[in-house]
Amino acid sequence: MNTITSRQQNESAVEWQKREADAQAYLALKTRLMNEKDMIGWLCTVHRNKVQYENAPAKTVKKIQGQLNRASNLISLAYLWALLEEGGFNENCTWVSESDRLELKAWKHVRHTGAHAPGGRARGYYSEFDQFMTQKEQGASGLRQNCKWDANSIELTDGMNHSFFSFASNLIDKALGHSANGNVPT
Repeated sequence: MNTITSRQQNESAVEWQKREADAQAYLALKTRLMNEKDMIGWLCTVHRNKVQYENAPAKTVKKIQGQLNRASNLISLAYLWALLEEGGFNENCTWVSESDRLELKAWKHVRHTGAHAPGGRARGYYSEFDQFMTQKEQGASGLRQNCKWDANSIELTDGMNHSFFSFASNLIDKALGHSANGNVPT
């Protein structure tokens, strides 16, 4: 026989079931990310300083390496977002605080921009990205400190894809705690 807590008495059955379902989904997502963390780490770092062409000028190798590093950042961001969304976690999650939500939306804009053809930024979360990048709060992921951007482009410092992985993993932990305990963050 299950004991009903005082917190559950203040929730409808639908609210309690939704909260429990969210917690279970976040636990499964966290487990998947931890099971794949070595592969994700590999995806985030393996392409650094790997370009080699015999008899190619150093300038050419450096240019190609830079392009590969940028592409690697964006490809792994797209993959991480796919895992998050498949696991029921996104920038509109009830269990994410407003400040974390803005930072998550900024990252979603980076992901959208990376998925579009070069030469411009995506439209989705354009203003949220700019808002996050110009606010006083630094954020938790390092995006503000490790990103060059203007009205038409975004360029991440190498390795920022792994910073996003760490940031997202931390947010999932928080969301899991909030949903399991039924306390919506502010």
